[in-house]
Amino acid sequence: MKRLISSMIAASVLATGGALAADAANPSDPEEFRQMMVDFYAERYPDVPFEEYNNGIYAIDDDARSQWEGMMEFPETDEYVAAGKELWEDYRLPNGKPLSSCLGEAKGLRAKYPYYNEKDDEVHSLGLDIINCQKNADEDPEKVWDPKNNYNKLANVLAYLASESAGMTNKVSIDSEGAKKAFNRGKEAWFRRTGRLDNSCADCHQYHGGKYVRAEHLHMNVGNTTHFPLFRYSKGGMFTIHKRMYGCIRDTGTVPPEQYSGYLRDLEFFMSYVDNDLELNGPGIRK
Repeated sequence: MKRLISSMIAASVLATGGALAADAANPSDPEEFRQMMVDFYAERYPDVPFEEYNNGIYAIDDDARSQWEGMMEFPETDEYVAAGKELWEDYRLPNGKPLSSCLGEAKGLRAKYPYYNEKDDEVHSLGLDIINCQKNADEDPEKVWDPKNNYNKLANVLAYLASESAGMTNKVSIDSEGAKKAFNRGKEAWFRRTGRLDNSCADCHQYHGGKYVRAEHLHMNVGNTTHFPLFRYSKGGMFTIHKRMYGCIRDTGTVPPEQYSGYLRDLEFFMSYVDNDLELNGPGIRK
């Protein structure tokens, strides 16, 4: 079935996203390319206001939105936010200091990420900065909240921090040549076809974003990052954006890059920049 879906997607890529695909391998001006991606959906869904795209498929499907609004009356995310708040407030580094000593206060922290750092020429992701804060303080490796050993703690804290930036506007800054290069590396990753299925991120979530695959919609790329981390009913747990990117690439039939690798951080940077001017509304919920 996956191979059939892949063939169907590949057959219509040029017809549905030719202009974007043509620029995929070449460096682009970030703002011009972002506007092309926004315009792509404005043409496909002319009745959907731009500000609604942070709600994903719930912006385009009335039935799905009705179900989602029912989920949000007593959201599954509440327990994860509460657990993350407790961890953020109670956890102490080996030197006795809180995480805020190297990350800053919780309010508005998520809204500052991801960002490009000129000093180390890297994109910084909030999850990795939490991990590095612990490592730099000589935390016991088994206690570090990395994706392999203590994923749930990391996801819970990220859910809490997302809630502390909810309602703020996504504003990823690109104001240097290094940041432009990071954006274009992320753009290249977005369009790179991988695995046995020979699919890219763009095949599913751009060219066919909002369309059905079997009984479910494929999420659109515009607005995709604003509500992470999110609770997935199909998996019964909280997903960080890096876990989701890792899983998507793995599902193409290849060995994915490690979570918080430079490759995935550049991809997160690209995706997040595309979501500029949308309201942050995490942690979110998906079926």
